[in-house]
Amino acid sequence: MPNFRYQVLDSNGKKTSGVIDAATIADASRKLKADGKYIASIELDHGDGLMNMEIGRKKLNTKELVLISRQLASLLSAGITVVRSLDMLYQQVESKQSKKCVGEIYEAIQSGRTLSDAFRDQKEVLPSIMVSMIAAGEESGRLDEIMNSLAEYFQKQSKLKNKVSAALVYPKILFFLTIGITVGLLTFLVPGIAETIMDLGGDLPALTKGVMAISNSMVHYWYVYIIVIGTAVFLFNVWKKSEKGHAQWDMMMLRIPVVGKATKMNAAARFTSTVSTLLKSGISVLQAIEITGSSLDNVILEKKLAEARIDIRKGASLSKSIKNITEFPPMIYAMTAIGEESGTLDSILEKASLFFEDEADAATAKMTAAIEPIMLIVMAILVGLTVGAIALPIFTMAQFIA
Repeated sequence: MPNFRYQVLDSNGKKTSGVIDAATIADASRKLKADGKYIASIELDHGDGLMNMEIGRKKLNTKELVLISRQLASLLSAGITVVRSLDMLYQQVESKQSKKCVGEIYEAIQSGRTLSDAFRDQKEVLPSIMVSMIAAGEESGRLDEIMNSLAEYFQKQSKLKNKVSAALVYPKILFFLTIGITVGLLTFLVPGIAETIMDLGGDLPALTKGVMAISNSMVHYWYVYIIVIGTAVFLFNVWKKSEKGHAQWDMMMLRIPVVGKATKMNAAARFTSTVSTLLKSGISVLQAIEITGSSLDNVILEKKLAEARIDIRKGASLSKSIKNITEFPPMIYAMTAIGEESGTLDSILEKASLFFEDEADAATAKMTAAIEPIMLIVMAILVGLTVGAIALPIFTMAQFIA
């Protein structure tokens, strides 16, 4: 039977904490409330230790969001109450982060808060689109439909990310293979052959001397390479996470040939899909643009959508407000204008999202096709230089002996 760590308040307001045995979080809550205590917090106890220490709270991944949305939609559609649905959901989710999130939502509702407020309290781990759509669903009384729409939305986003990740697997393999072969040649093959060449005597070519010097430094000062590479990676991550660095990196991703096309098409697919989902849920265009901006993972586009929101507040239509966002394909402006004129903006954008998903797939495939030969050329150059540096003095000496 699992243990649950809790904090409770008695009738005098005194806070106490401890661990209780119970089959589910609901059973643990009932036991504590039976003693006349108010529950401040309750969560599954994972015990002490370094492996269970929580360092910050990260956003739930798309797979976890799909599970939560899909299960809640099914349970609510079956007529099960929100509290009971959350209790059942808590038993189904597996990750520690998901259990903590669902458990805290459950306890918030038990203490009298609304479902939208309970989800809003989890904004550190839940995306803003989920919080806003649940608030809209609770207000309209269509919570089960909203949760189903959320599940479909997260499913589409997950597929889009998986396609990009899958397309980049081979280039990543080539990259690490290139590094591995080069390091292997320099640290294992070159030192032994270099010693033989030096014993034979003769003047070595400049290329051979250079490769032997690199090999020698890697063998005897490998820790320096590790420190330098580790420092470079650390500084790069610090720069990328900074406000200026993040903006520069996102701008570079939009402007690099081939890569920029894939980035723009993926952003267009996410923009149209997100706005369509939000509008169908009854959320206003102004709020939909605000939520969508933060979901694109690109600060350049986020800033431009923030400027578009200002134009919308001044009375401009959505199509006119995004017309100057040159990073978006012109088709977005055209289809948005048609949707506004016909009063079917949500369905038009949904169809547009399907088109841009196909375009994103094609652009990602082209990007991969462009990266693969580049990696093969780099591999050929590095391996060729290393092998050439070894073979050159051998051939020279062989000709001298002949």
